[in-house]
Amino acid sequence: MGHTNLINKNFKALLFDFDGTLLDSFTVHYEVYKVMFAHFGIQINKKQFLNSYSPNWYKTYEAMGLPKKDWESADSIWVEEAEQRNPNLLPGVQETLSMLCDGYAIGLVTSGSKSRVVKDLERTGIKQFFKTVVTGDDIHTPKPSPEGIELALLNLGIPPSEVTYIGDAYADYEMAQAAGIYFIGVRSEFASLNSIDPNYCISSITELPALLGA
Repeated sequence: MGHTNLINKNFKALLFDFDGTLLDSFTVHYEVYKVMFAHFGIQINKKQFLNSYSPNWYKTYEAMGLPKKDWESADSIWVEEAEQRNPNLLPGVQETLSMLCDGYAIGLVTSGSKSRVVKDLERTGIKQFFKTVVTGDDIHTPKPSPEGIELALLNLGIPPSEVTYIGDAYADYEMAQAAGIYFIGVRSEFASLNSIDPNYCISSITELPALLGA
């Protein structure tokens, strides 16, 4: 997949994942999961976390053997712990979004809770760039269901053919495919994209302006 192909796509909107794509949240999320699982007597290490991690956190719960009856409590503990921590943006995110917002409608589609995501958007100073923000609280079915992207497209009034989704997890890729939109993969510490996937294009979103011809 060459740069020319992307430049010729004429995208009108860019939808972003949040954690691992814009926000440097890997270490924080690992620590939060450790604390949360410990409440239920489950000890995890980084290798287990990476092997079980999914933006659909219920898949992570299931993989780690957390009984379904405890999932609601686990959600509450996770959010409470996450809201006490403040991860930073990945390098160059604010500058890149500033460059892109004049040429594209920019949206966020994330599995994160609304309270935590809004807080992080405001705290990091990037909330103003997004014309739509879809969180895990706004949908019924998490990634890789296309529901989040479909809601963002409805909010923006832009068809799937004119949109791309930028994310770092395989579930992000699956969601984009299910929604019928283009996908650009970005490497992150969550490391759940296959490096030989043809959509696995960039190491940082700072490469996006050149990739898109912006």
